[in-house]
Amino acid sequence: MLYAIRNEQGQVTSLSAHPVEHSTVADIADPDVIRFLSSNNNTESPQEILDKSDTEVSRIVEDLIDLLIAKQTILFTDLPEPAQQKLLSRKLARSAYQSDENSPVSNNSILSDDDSILL
Repeated sequence: MLYAIRNEQGQVTSLSAHPVEHSTVADIADPDVIRFLSSNNNTESPQEILDKSDTEVSRIVEDLIDLLIAKQTILFTDLPEPAQQKLLSRKLARSAYQSDENSPVSNNSILSDDDSILL
């Protein structure tokens, strides 16, 4: 369930997954909620908001996997083969994109020392 806190004019100023003081139950399709979630103040549908955030969330997940591998919480080889291939493809594409943009390329490898045999 979604909860909204509104200002004196009735505009949504905050959203929460849990009830907090002065919050009311809100619907994701409510135009005020959509306006609050929209980064450019254009009215977007919930589907448009989700579509725009998919890339950002996928990068967060990739970074989280890199962190878990770096901390040796998981091994790259623990992941299913299709996941390994997708992550490697995205890692290469991101590195190539960063190189094209003349940005410093991260030396973080998705592979730990134990997994270097995969190269």
